[in-house]
Amino acid sequence: MGLLGNTNPVFEMLKQDHAKVKQLFQDFEQAKDSRGKQRIIQETLFELEVHAKLEETLIYPAIRKEIEAIEIMDEALEEHHVAHTLINELKRRTGSSGRYEAKFKVLGESIKHHVKEEESTMFSLAEEDADLDWEALAQKALERKQALMDKKNSSKRSTRPKRAGTRSGRKSRSRQLRKAA
Repeated sequence: MGLLGNTNPVFEMLKQDHAKVKQLFQDFEQAKDSRGKQRIIQETLFELEVHAKLEETLIYPAIRKEIEAIEIMDEALEEHHVAHTLINELKRRTGSSGRYEAKFKVLGESIKHHVKEEESTMFSLAEEDADLDWEALAQKALERKQALMDKKNSSKRSTRPKRAGTRSGRKSRSRQLRKAA
C-alpha cells in the first residue's frame, strides 16, 4: 500500500493518535497551574488507554499473524505493559505531587520512544510483509475506538455525584419512599 503512494488508513489513524498525545505531553510542559496540568494528565491517560486497547486487541494481533518479526511485536507489548503500569499509578495518584508529575514525564518519554520505534520499524515492516485488508481493519478500529470513547465518556458522566436538589435526585428519593411504604 505504501509503495504505491497511498496512505495506510490504519497507520494514519495511529499516527494521528500519536500526534495528539505528543501535543498533550508538550502542553503539560507548558502548563503553569496545577488544575491545567491535571486536566492534561487525565486527557492524556484517556487517549493512551483507548489507543493501547485498539493496538492490543485489533491491530497488533492482525499484524503479528502476518509478519515474522515477532520480537518487534513482543517489545511493543512490553512497552505497553510499562505504560499501563505508569497509567494505573497515575490514576491512583501515588507519590507526592512532585513525584506524580515526574511519573507523568517518565510516561511521556516512554511513549515517545515507543512511537518512534512503532512508526519507524513496525509500520514499515507490516506494510511490506502483511497481506491485510487495511481498509477493513481501519474500519473495525474506528468503530472500536468510537465505542471505547463512548464507554469511557459515559462512565465519566455516570460517576459524577448527583446534586441533592436535582430532579433525578428527587425522583430517586420519592421512589425510595414509595418502596419503603
